[in-house]
Amino acid sequence: MANQNASNQGGNFPLNDLCYDLITVIHKKSKALEAYDKYLRDAQNDNEVRQLFEQIRQQDTQHVQQLQQHLGRLLGQQSGNTSSQSAGQTRGGL
Repeated sequence: MANQNASNQGGNFPLNDLCYDLITVIHKKSKALEAYDKYLRDAQNDNEVRQLFEQIRQQDTQHVQQLQQHLGRLLGQQSGNTSSQSAGQTRGGL
């Protein structure tokens, strides 16, 4: 909450809340992907459960890829805003 309030007040934070949220979800889903390897080994004798785990793992992999694309886009936008803000400050200081 402190980060949210500070960023709403124009604090100088390297990431906005949305980027932080995307990073958090990517991290959690990546941890889940690691766990699916164990779950798949545990389900080696139950084809139905194994197929379910494989399906969920595949969906989570796609979700991570989509999240990474959005994060890259947002970081690119933030970088562009920071560059144009810095350029404006430099010109104003001349």
